Amino acid sequence: MKIIWLVPAFLVLFGSSLAQDGECNVISKTDLVDHTAPSSSRYAVSSPSKGLRPKLDYASNPIAKAYRSVLREDVSNGPNFAGHHRVTVWGCGSSCAMFAVTDLNSGKVITTDIVQSVSSVRLAADDFLPSAATEYWGFRFTKDSALLVVIGTLNEGESQQGAFYFTVKDDRLVLIHKTLVKKSCP
Repeated sequence: MKIIWLVPAFLVLFGSSLAQDGECNVISKTDLVDHTAPSSSRYAVSSPSKGLRPKLDYASNPIAKAYRSVLREDVSNGPNFAGHHRVTVWGCGSSCAMFAVTDLNSGKVITTDIVQSVSSVRLAADDFLPSAATEYWGFRFTKDSALLVVIGTLNEGESQQGAFYFTVKDDRLVLIHKTLVKKSCP
């Protein structure tokens, strides 16, 4: 009978700290705020191009050939980034995504060596950069800016959690800023 009373007492005393420990590991909008980070307006591009009929350049990147079906299907939707580019995102697990950017003028497929995948296991930041929010949970970009922000955990590495800011330059994705999240959880 005494054990029955100990269980509720344990939950009252320690339950709230267990919940806080779990929340401590979560990356939120507050963790990602960085006043030194670049803004979309700083990388503004001219009006998005219309009517592009891209032919993918499969030789431009190994990803182009490996993921040609998803890329070919998605680029037919037209530009969604930096005027004449298309960001395509596809799953690589339950909370994992991979991506590529296609230049719809040349058909070149652009990736970065820095990011092979991004994970959202501990990401709760849907309200981060709402003006650039897209249908993809870990990506923020717009048609009229060359700024692409990837948020989450890169390449499943705990030391690479945060917001990573890229821009397109000379058919490359260039990392221009990063806001790393370091949690000190009990």
